[in-house]
Amino acid sequence: MKAKRNLMIGLVVLLVVLAVGVLADQTISDRDAAVSASEDTSIALTSLTASSEIESFGYTWQGDTLNFEQRQEIVETESDSSETADDSASTSASQESEPETETVWYLADDPEYKLDQSSVNSMLTAFVNLEASRQLTETSEEYGLEEPTLTFWMTANGETTTWICGATNDVTGTVYLQKQGEDTVYLVDTNKVTVFEKSRMDLGDTSDSTGDIASSETASSEATTSEAASSEAVSSEAATSESSSGEAASEG
Repeated sequence: MKAKRNLMIGLVVLLVVLAVGVLADQTISDRDAAVSASEDTSIALTSLTASSEIESFGYTWQGDTLNFEQRQEIVETESDSSETADDSASTSASQESEPETETVWYLADDPEYKLDQSSVNSMLTAFVNLEASRQLTETSEEYGLEEPTLTFWMTANGETTTWICGATNDVTGTVYLQKQGEDTVYLVDTNKVTVFEKSRMDLGDTSDSTGDIASSETASSEATTSEAASSEAVSSEAATSESSSGEAASEG
């Protein structure tokens, strides 16, 4: 009987040990899962689903403020450029169709300044993908938000939202970001905001309709030189003519 009782006690102790082990493993697993979920969670800072929702945007960097607006322009195709007046006249009204258009972004204060549209599209994408890796509930002067290094904004659905960029945390590779009008501070990867650190010159399109702005400028310069030469030639001829007339009158 004593041996049987000892066996029962041993089995009970073993079951307790196993139960404690299972519970400990489950607790550790739950904790690791929570930590992993916390690390993988990103905080979306906009409700945008596509860049086409953005109506206008802008930013201030290094004291320079740029505002961007959009317009629709007709897409020029090879067939359009090769058509002649006779071909256009012979085209029946039933065959005519609405011209294809595309969205082109431009500077509000300089609509004729040609922008590199791919750079602008990168900024639009940055708005859609703007997210934080961490949310901070306390503010600090160390965040550098009192003297922002960069401020950017966008208007969508008639509502304008502005973000303020503070100091950069070199250890984590993040920047302190705050939505204007709110106290919450976010940590955002620097590569999500550096896309806005471009000057007006950085955004200029380096090609024209012929493919190279340099050649265009050269051609313009040559044309100016040619005009000047022609003007000088005309003046010289006029002077020669007057001189000849004077000599003829003198001889008479």
